[in-house]
Amino acid sequence: MVDNQRVVLPVVPNPPKPLSARLATIARALVVLATLAVVAACYFGRDIIAAVVLALLLSLLLSPFVNAIEKLHLPRAAASAIAVLLIVGCLVSSLVALAPPAQDWLSKAPSAISSAQERLAQWRGSMQKAQKATETLENLTHPPQTSAQNVLVVKDQPGILSTVLSATPHVLATIAIIILLLFFCLSSGDNFLRRLVEIAPGMKEKRTVINIARDVQREISRYLLTTTLINFGLGCATAVALACWGVPNALLWGALAFVLHFAPIVGAAVTAAVLAIVGFSTFDDITHALALPATFLLLAFIEGQLVTPTVIGRRLGLNPVVVFIWLLLWGALWGVIGILLAGPMLACFRIICEHTEALRPIYVLIGEGPTLATNAEVEGRD
Repeated sequence: MVDNQRVVLPVVPNPPKPLSARLATIARALVVLATLAVVAACYFGRDIIAAVVLALLLSLLLSPFVNAIEKLHLPRAAASAIAVLLIVGCLVSSLVALAPPAQDWLSKAPSAISSAQERLAQWRGSMQKAQKATETLENLTHPPQTSAQNVLVVKDQPGILSTVLSATPHVLATIAIIILLLFFCLSSGDNFLRRLVEIAPGMKEKRTVINIARDVQREISRYLLTTTLINFGLGCATAVALACWGVPNALLWGALAFVLHFAPIVGAAVTAAVLAIVGFSTFDDITHALALPATFLLLAFIEGQLVTPTVIGRRLGLNPVVVFIWLLLWGALWGVIGILLAGPMLACFRIICEHTEALRPIYVLIGEGPTLATNAEVEGRD
């Protein structure tokens, strides 16, 4: 007869993780900490870092033009100075031409918004009648009380024009810093690339650094130049369309569409909202008022679905979800300038990820074009 005895097995401790797994965990933690540190630095140093980023993007945009001037046997510094002076001259002339209508619109903006609200209220006849009927029933059940509590207090608030004028010195100082940084970035040329090549340990690594740096610089310059030209064409088309509708200061709204369209999604929505206010404050007919934002949205749709994919290609397309989250992030960090720079920065970051093997998964994640493995390939493997 066998006794039923409980057999106690020895407890074997879990084997320790290999060194590679622990190093990978430490590396992920360091990446998270580094990302948080970069975000904190971008927030607290937003004035300086935003100016540096804008200067770098402008230098990449103007580098082909500087290279073309340099081929005329001019020094790099002279070619950079000519490019900077030309861009400053274009900006100053644009500001001089657009300043009077912009100042006039800023002074009339509160009255235009209130006028648009009044006209919208007039066109909501049925809702107003229902509201009046409700108020009548409330007055019958609860008579209005006249007491000292119903006092309307009006506070004097600074106008939009005074707010803009108070911020002018800071804006001018920032513009001066950006211009100086732009000149230094353009005049330095490939100096930073040479430093990177010197740091690389072997000849193979040096060739890799040179190929990646030159490809990224060429593609980013081409992308920024093409995007700027496309947005300029959209601004011109918007100005012409608004002029055909009889809108005053159509050039101002075309310039607004050109600048705001650098911010994907948000720029088109803000431009359409502004044009809706302009339409309601300009025309008495609701059809003409709504025709202005509808015309712009049609032009933006043609640009986004036909022109940009044809010229740039869908390879540089961006995931709308990633774009929206990216806009929220940089809008919270840098405000309006962050929203305007978010689109070009995301496109440049994707180009860098495409040419860097370690960042290749991020390139696939944030993109909208074809992935590394198509669905047919995945099904074939299964």
